[in-house]
Amino acid sequence: MDVHPQPPLIARIRSQGPAMTRALERVASFVLADPQSVLFKSITELADEAQSSEASVIRFCRELGYPGFQNFKLALAHELATLQQTASTSTPGDMVQELVETARIALEETERMLDRRAIEEVSSLLLSARHVEIFGVGASAITAQYLEYKLARLGISAHIGRDAHLATMASATASPADLYILVSTSGSTIDTLRVAENAHARGARIVGITHRTKSPLAAICNFVLLASSPETPLTGGAFPSKISQLLIVDAIANTITKLDPARLETIKDTAESVSDRNI
Repeated sequence: MDVHPQPPLIARIRSQGPAMTRALERVASFVLADPQSVLFKSITELADEAQSSEASVIRFCRELGYPGFQNFKLALAHELATLQQTASTSTPGDMVQELVETARIALEETERMLDRRAIEEVSSLLLSARHVEIFGVGASAITAQYLEYKLARLGISAHIGRDAHLATMASATASPADLYILVSTSGSTIDTLRVAENAHARGARIVGITHRTKSPLAAICNFVLLASSPETPLTGGAFPSKISQLLIVDAIANTITKLDPARLETIKDTAESVSDRNI
């Protein structure tokens, strides 16, 4: 049996788009106009900007043979990366310099987007919360662990859920005196959303560290701390994305020491407690 390879994705969109319904054709036109930008959008953002609906975006993906939006984005990212790699073979650049430049831009954009008042209010809540719960999965767990470390240096006890089921069960017993800090680049990670929804339903304060203003997580957060440099499906956990999240963590830690200067002494105490562990 002969197996015929699929035509390139962008070519298929260009071919099938005119035959789609009006709502789906608007999505197709948006993707063709700027396919690179689609990699950084949530399904909600794409639906809004294409003047369509989330259901239409899903139908558009299925028309092209993909079960969902994430599968479509992964295929699109792979095709664009292949095209970019082919184009760059004739003009090799300094990869380290490009990475540093991308990180610089991510930090500057995050600095401009960060709500200083939200940082201060979150820092104040960390000082007064009965219980602090932190959660993130995959690459977001790296940021969650860094936040746990910074809070420990400040003498603030926080629990980080390292198992999605246990974190979900813990959130089912949350109270209004608790603070939940959830890290999700996309703002739509299912396990993270389940924790957020449970805790929110029980009155806990919810803080989201994310890259998306229009996302299910952002919609239920009391405070949204935005990081720049959104990821594509092929660059999850990339350095520029992580460093912008770590900037937010350090901003919170520094603000806590300004609100409660005694915490500077705590940093000294916690440092001395492990000083004998260095050779």
